[in-house]
Amino acid sequence: GFEKKAMTENSPNKQQRPQTAAVDDVAIELVGINKHFGPVHANKDIDLKIRRGTVHGIVGENGAGKTTLMSILYGFYTADSGEIFVDGKPVKINDSSHALELGIGMVHQHFMLVDNFTVLENVILGAEDSPLLKTSLAKARSVLAQLATDYELEVDPDALIEDLSVGGQQRVEILKALYRGAQTLILDEPTGVLTPSEADHLFKVLETLRAQGKTIILITHKLREIMAITDDVSVMRQGAMVKTLTTKDTDPAELAELMVGRRVLLRVEKGEANPGDVLLSVRDLEVTDDMGVLRVKGVDIDVRAGEIVGIAGVAGNGQSDLLEAVTGMRQASSGR
Repeated sequence: GFEKKAMTENSPNKQQRPQTAAVDDVAIELVGINKHFGPVHANKDIDLKIRRGTVHGIVGENGAGKTTLMSILYGFYTADSGEIFVDGKPVKINDSSHALELGIGMVHQHFMLVDNFTVLENVILGAEDSPLLKTSLAKARSVLAQLATDYELEVDPDALIEDLSVGGQQRVEILKALYRGAQTLILDEPTGVLTPSEADHLFKVLETLRAQGKTIILITHKLREIMAITDDVSVMRQGAMVKTLTTKDTDPAELAELMVGRRVLLRVEKGEANPGDVLLSVRDLEVTDDMGVLRVKGVDIDVRAGEIVGIAGVAGNGQSDLLEAVTGMRQASSGR
């Protein structure tokens, strides 16, 4: 997530934000969307309008149906019933290639890149008839350089994906969508794998995309992100669309209540802790994952009775592996 300072100082000021999108200028409209997975009704008769040239947040708890709905828009799933309109015209999106033809791109939580290919090769893979011919590469390099400059997505086109930071890989995914002509860009929980500085940079990229007329759909459950960057926000709960609001007319407390269906206390007064004896002691613990990669390196932790110990870090940095080893779900390589 974002540091509070970063979210307030480095994010756009809503009062100064240009409002160029007309209320009736709708880029995407979903009408009566339903989707079942066996007995689970994942999307329940959903209506949604996305205004052109805005950042539109889709919020809800895990399992609320946010990603399913956007996967239908991107052609990963087919709705059981309902209609999709792009630029006012009814469309049937059969797959992601068709979505891209309609100007809809998506950046998933888990990136879809070839690790041992370069940035340039990944961007054009599948977008050119003969992607790795010298003529195709030369043309693509020029287009990629222009896109990177226009949208503040600088990345070395000759770098291997496996050598890039997570933030760098995400920029490549965005460039892939833009290279294919995306006018509407869906981002699914994009800050979950980013450091605070990488997240700040992503927000600046989104501001630039919006300023140049792109439409952004931001799937998240982080309310501070919604308040910082979006123009409109739609709240989902248990597969249903609860309400769509103009962001400047709402606040985190209202959004949280809509998300869970009851009033939520956003601030908890923490009492004084009185830690007792050490109940768990971890010393020099090392843990490898299923691929043999060392994920936990020389960790020391003491947990005392009557205290709460937090384990923080960007997703994928060994937190789950540590807990699996401590609870006996995974064999530690060394340590105790």
